[in-house]
Amino acid sequence: MKFTLALLGAASFLASPPLIDNATAAMSAPVRVVESDTIALDNGIVSLGVSKAKPEVAWIQVRVDGKALAIGGPKAAMYYDANGGARNPPAGAKIPRAGYHAPSPVKVVLAKHTDEMAEVVATEAPSAIFPFRTEVHYVLRRGESGFYGFVVVSHDASMPAASIGQCRFVVRGAPGTTLFTDHIADDARKGAFPTARIVKELQDATWELADGTVYTKYNNTIFEADHHLHGLAGHSIGAWMITPSNEYMNGGPVKQELSVHTENIMIATFESGHFGSSAIELGDGEKWTKCFGPCFVYFNSGASTDLMFANAKRKAQEEMAKWPYRWVSQPEYPIERGTVGGKLQLTDGSSPEGAWIVLAAPGAPWPMQAKSYEFWTRTDATGHFTLPKVRPGNYTLYASGADQFEDMHRDGVSVQPGRQTDVGLLKWEPVKHGQRLWQIGRADHSSAEFKNGDDFRHWGMFLRYAKDFPNDVTFTIGQSRERTDWNFAHWTWFSKKPVWTIRFNVNASVAGKATLTVGAAAANPIGRPPTSHDGPSGEKATNIQVKVNGTQVGVLNFVKSGAAAYRSGNQDSMYQMKLVGFDAALLKPGMNEITLGHAEAKPIPPLDEQKLGRVGCVMYDAIRLEVAPH
Repeated sequence: MKFTLALLGAASFLASPPLIDNATAAMSAPVRVVESDTIALDNGIVSLGVSKAKPEVAWIQVRVDGKALAIGGPKAAMYYDANGGARNPPAGAKIPRAGYHAPSPVKVVLAKHTDEMAEVVATEAPSAIFPFRTEVHYVLRRGESGFYGFVVVSHDASMPAASIGQCRFVVRGAPGTTLFTDHIADDARKGAFPTARIVKELQDATWELADGTVYTKYNNTIFEADHHLHGLAGHSIGAWMITPSNEYMNGGPVKQELSVHTENIMIATFESGHFGSSAIELGDGEKWTKCFGPCFVYFNSGASTDLMFANAKRKAQEEMAKWPYRWVSQPEYPIERGTVGGKLQLTDGSSPEGAWIVLAAPGAPWPMQAKSYEFWTRTDATGHFTLPKVRPGNYTLYASGADQFEDMHRDGVSVQPGRQTDVGLLKWEPVKHGQRLWQIGRADHSSAEFKNGDDFRHWGMFLRYAKDFPNDVTFTIGQSRERTDWNFAHWTWFSKKPVWTIRFNVNASVAGKATLTVGAAAANPIGRPPTSHDGPSGEKATNIQVKVNGTQVGVLNFVKSGAAAYRSGNQDSMYQMKLVGFDAALLKPGMNEITLGHAEAKPIPPLDEQKLGRVGCVMYDAIRLEVAPH
């Protein structure tokens, strides 16, 4: 047998069997286990050694031409760690570097072994520094060209207040280009990773290279909405991280997370504060348990990265179809699930198509939740939606988007195992402040519809502004277009004018109260140095002065929402909406102007200063002007 991986069969490929199916798996080699300083698992295709000292995979090998090929480098091939711990650790306690906690010491045992599968569990008891019980599971199944990992974390009545800001699996591929040459985040971002020498660090995990380019791991950030696959490939070998379900990740569909980056790292992040999302916060004695995963580390081979990526996509679909995995035996991982369906209707007759339907816990806005599980989908053209494979429990159903600044919700949605829950017709009454005069953008928590808003995964997007808008933004209602005439980010730097201008015609005198509604998909105050912790933490606000025909009518105080401004984003998880009311008599017949100006605005600095990236911004979601008569 030339190659025991799951290969893509074609005459030009290495001679090998096609992707292993269930029938082939039944005839494949049984799973074997050998114990020494590691617990080694082997199914004839993939082998891995789980350390007895730490909850990490010390090495991973696949068989190529009858020989074992090492996937990882000199460091652990795969590990789990968490950032966080006790809210009030004991005096003198030794806190891990940068707060990252790798469970140790641990009890590592072979929890299950049959011909069909082997499962190793590494357990860490709670400590004064990290008061959580952590169980890290690694599973190898018969006939699979890869292995599974999942983590169960719990906090009980005996444990003090604590938090988890980030937890993840990290796979470290072989260093350099001897094995992998390409990083694949998604269809739009795949190809050779840079190898040029680093010249200068520009911010965290962001470097200027000798060839004049800039590399940052944030350019490979993905939205969790419908993302289930990323990986490494090269020299006819592919390694892939498959997450069949994202139900356990914090922040719902708008959550953004890292995928692949330097040193051939690929990640499955279960919880993080990236882009302004929330940490898991637990009080003294609060009972809580969560199962993160399983995810699947998959290996394949083919003549090109594109072919291996296509094969990995098919494998991801197979794993998604198997979810929930019936071989998982955990109280916190229910096998029997329920389905939720219904129809969303906007009472003013506008289209509900594409709205997010999210099942989450009641209370905090769903993008800012972390402790429980979330399920989501979009409505179709008629407003119908279906959410399958939902964990049994009680939820709040949220509807978001559909050009509405404010979400709607329905409490008390009960999901039973094996049953369909029909929530019926959900009537969503839009919030209105009078007759709409105009609107820029679509209220959906995103700046994607504006210029550069669909091509934002690049470091230093603020460097494009001077070329794109040499005279700054002037948007004329009825003539200008969002895609070309309104930038996705309103930087604190300006080309010639310290304000953005909205021009619009009013046919006759108006009286009453005018309301300007402004949604912000992201906000970042000027001068805040980038750090590894980018959640909201009370930094000074970004203040936008609003003037109507030269008269100031209000200031929009947007607090820091996350790090989209300097981490290659077009929105953060945290959403903000502000209302500015003013006397409609300020509007006059004919052409009017509303200006939006940063209180901290300054001219675009010289190029060397620009690359320091100390620039604030607001990324508008949508802006609407309405008038209600007396």
